[in-house]
Amino acid sequence: MTPETSADLRFHLVPSLQDAIRQMVPLGAYLRLRVRLRGNTLHLLCETTCPTEKEDITQAILQEIQRQSPTVELLQPSPKVGIYRLIVYGRLRQEKKSLWLSLINLEQLEQPQVAPLHLKLKNQARLGKPGAIAQYLSQNLSPLGVGLRVETQTLTQSDGQPPKQRLWITCECDYNPDYRLLTEPLVQRLRELQIKGFRDGAIRCQIRGEAKPEWVLWVDLTPPEVMLRQWGRWGDPEAIAILLSQAFKSDQITFQANADYPVLTLVCYVYPDCSLGQAQVRETVREILAGLTPQGLHTVIFQGKSASFHELLWETTWSLPGKEQPEYQDSPETLAQQGNLSALKFLLQRCLNPQLSERLATGGVHITLRQKASTLYVMAEAIACPPQKETLKAIAQLFHRLETHPFNALKIYGRRSGQGKALWQQGLKCNPITPARPATSIPTPQEPLAPEITLPAPPLQPLERFHQIGISLLKTSQLWQSKADGSSIVLRCDHSQVSGLTLAPQRLRLAWGWALLGMLLTAQIDWLAGQWLQWDLAQVTKLAEKQTDPATRSEVLDAQLTYTSQQTTAPKAIAFPENSPYPSFDNPLLNEKLALYQRRIEKNGVPDVLIIGSSRALRGLDPLTLQTTLISQGYPPLDIFNFGINGATVQVFDLLLRQILPPEQLPKLIILADGARAFNSGRLDLTYEMMTRSPGFQALEAGTLTQLLQNEAPTKSRAIAFKPDDLDQVATQWFGQFSQVHGRRQLLKTRFLTQAIPSLGQPTHATNTVAASENSETGAISFNLDGFLALERRFIPETYYQNHPRVTGDYDGDYADFNLNGRQQETFTQLLDHLQTHQVHLVFLNQPLTDHYLDPVRSMYEQQFREYFQQLTRRDNLDFVDLVHQQPWQRRYDFFSDPSHLNQFGAAQVARDLAQISTIPWPR
Repeated sequence: MTPETSADLRFHLVPSLQDAIRQMVPLGAYLRLRVRLRGNTLHLLCETTCPTEKEDITQAILQEIQRQSPTVELLQPSPKVGIYRLIVYGRLRQEKKSLWLSLINLEQLEQPQVAPLHLKLKNQARLGKPGAIAQYLSQNLSPLGVGLRVETQTLTQSDGQPPKQRLWITCECDYNPDYRLLTEPLVQRLRELQIKGFRDGAIRCQIRGEAKPEWVLWVDLTPPEVMLRQWGRWGDPEAIAILLSQAFKSDQITFQANADYPVLTLVCYVYPDCSLGQAQVRETVREILAGLTPQGLHTVIFQGKSASFHELLWETTWSLPGKEQPEYQDSPETLAQQGNLSALKFLLQRCLNPQLSERLATGGVHITLRQKASTLYVMAEAIACPPQKETLKAIAQLFHRLETHPFNALKIYGRRSGQGKALWQQGLKCNPITPARPATSIPTPQEPLAPEITLPAPPLQPLERFHQIGISLLKTSQLWQSKADGSSIVLRCDHSQVSGLTLAPQRLRLAWGWALLGMLLTAQIDWLAGQWLQWDLAQVTKLAEKQTDPATRSEVLDAQLTYTSQQTTAPKAIAFPENSPYPSFDNPLLNEKLALYQRRIEKNGVPDVLIIGSSRALRGLDPLTLQTTLISQGYPPLDIFNFGINGATVQVFDLLLRQILPPEQLPKLIILADGARAFNSGRLDLTYEMMTRSPGFQALEAGTLTQLLQNEAPTKSRAIAFKPDDLDQVATQWFGQFSQVHGRRQLLKTRFLTQAIPSLGQPTHATNTVAASENSETGAISFNLDGFLALERRFIPETYYQNHPRVTGDYDGDYADFNLNGRQQETFTQLLDHLQTHQVHLVFLNQPLTDHYLDPVRSMYEQQFREYFQQLTRRDNLDFVDLVHQQPWQRRYDFFSDPSHLNQFGAAQVARDLAQISTIPWPR
């Protein structure tokens, strides 16, 4: 809530309500009324020195509110924010718990309802009334502090069709909420309405006080029934079965369908209560299929079975229009092979939307195709950007199945709906075989079009130019030649058959001589480069120790940190897994880190130290700096992994450590780097709630995930088993064991560019030394092999608040209804008991905060949290390290990326400070 809105509430609303309530309080008694706007819900807290009656206070408020006009828009600033609900609390002064709570629905006050309120509200929303749509959608968003405004826009039609409307939904909030937590439920609820007369909609997130929206999302409002008919028109059996089941929903009949082009097999399951006969069911099904005219299906085999015993009741056959009408004869795959873009679009959408129910709920992945010469451009977009690896794999499999098509190359792009630019792009080469006959022109249903797409041709990168120059030089040496397809080069051979590659004795001796010389030269260069790196790092460290000016010292430490930003604490070489073999927890960061953690255990055993926490751990504690600092104090090189997850709470930590990971995968030391917000039981734990509805959580409850992890958990002494075809990986790891610079290749490049071409080595705020990008709409984060996210940007108070609102503790959702005695506290007790049972020591690191963030309200809550934790540290397996209340940290803005999150330089300094604490039982 903006200061203007807050002031308006106090000026216009509070005095009148306070006068009305005072009449219900004994004379001379203390009365204080506090208000808070959370989304479209107004919270009223009535504090008194004597108990009050819920009915008396509520009635007084109702009478006063009904005098307002209109009652559902109590706020005056423009744009107006609709208030649809009031929650009134009664509490004694200086008490923490409320005596009573009353919920008031203002819409019900204004219009007495004959039917249930929620039914009439939904019906009004379906008719396209903006106020009803806003109220219906806001029911689940008010706890997030998100207010909704709904507007309509009439779109002109160039083809003479009647004009359509676009729905504009503005989400107003004081901060940028998690994209997926906001958009997915909002889009599903919006599509459930099936609003009449609207082609599409746009959702924009508007931070109060800022001129431009944070993001805009395009939403396909095509009704589910229309989507089903579109796919049924293409002969999709699942869509046909759903359409038929919906047509007979009230008659106790369901359908299953299977398409083996050109035959469609329909199975009709009849329940005992069904009153329809075979002839009546058959005629209705024939009419529906005749209206669909499914593409490529010529014959229907129609079977009736008992739903109870699955016994065959009847079987009959008839022909479909596709058997006689040429435009419906070919299957979608046949048309796609001929280059028909409409058929190809259906096949692409089908393979990228394997769950039809999810597409009906959210709109799924939308495909737009453009063809230029023999290149096909494919744009895949959804409310969350389609994942690159899965999308490319599905499209490649589809074109492999097609075998013949007229395209030489594919250019595939992925973006979030509503964005102007793609988030990723990839080119695929094809081996087309020109179709024997031209593509058939077929009628296709109209579909809404997404905003215009920009498909830029990627420029040739410097490394690609270097690659081309290298190939030219190798070919010039006469020892190498190009392959027939031009894709790479091979040793030159005078024989025509490459498979029987042989060399003349003279050339063989020459090749071995050059190979031996190359190996000696490589070893010498590697040793010299390693010595230069060590000397250069020593010079930087000495320079940092001599600096007294804080700004200069910070710059030198930045340069020192660049050395370690590309390394890992893992003893043996590991790599990111291409995809996770485990069921998804609907949290991309958790999915990726769980797969990486298992890969790390497979290669190196269980890490020595595990870091957990929310985003304050993810970007706030550098494992490599912690390892190197401990080495300087005489400790061995410790394997340290950062398992920080955005938005994580105690319930998420417990889910990871006590339920997902088997006890044998837990290290003996765990560092929980977070703060009071993770322990607040008064706020909604949306991150955990989303995980509990995921396939991964279901597998966890069924025991299949635990069994899978336990079967794969190796011991620390387990040897690495290589397959015979893993020669490249074996060679890479063997070279890495002897090389002085193999693990620091990026560092070598950075230092070389810094000294050879100083302008290229200068750090900038636009890019990070470690490829770090936060993509909130997909959840994808580029962390390093230690799980750490290095952010380079610095918090500059003078410019930060020009682009970000200043949110006080009164309206910070992380501290809403602050309560340390609830489900989070109970979960933490269970987690501590579990860790103690398995002899795991826990260190809680209360991460530092700036004085800009620690206003009086937050400081009060932080003090309560400190006292709470000081009582818990009586346990033997728990230590408490408090950096929040250390004054020097609060003004080190260069160590922060925003008022409450550290950057990579602060993360390194926290690691150094933590390593100095001798009471922590670091593994030896």
